[in-house]
Amino acid sequence: MKPVLASLILSSGILLSSLSGYAASGGWQSDGQGTRYWHVTPPPGQCNISQARNRALRAGIYRSEIIQQDENIIVLRGLDESGDRRTIGFGNIRGCPELEGYVESPNF
Repeated sequence: MKPVLASLILSSGILLSSLSGYAASGGWQSDGQGTRYWHVTPPPGQCNISQARNRALRAGIYRSEIIQQDENIIVLRGLDESGDRRTIGFGNIRGCPELEGYVESPNF
């Protein structure tokens, strides 16, 4: 009875340790101080939402939200320093370039 119980405990410990490693590789990152956060690197050649939001912050748009996203464009809407709504578009390619000729559509 004891060898069966010991092997059961050992196998469940191995299973749990492998599951935690699997979960960590799926996007969870650790800062080394016990804090974990979710971060997924975009596929090569694409822009992800966190990159677009950081670029919007640098452009002076706060509290941004996604209003459109497809394979070509990411559009965010937020507030500028004066509290007015502002919309900004980014190309969905590496580096998230701001679309200079982007005009706010009346649908948004």
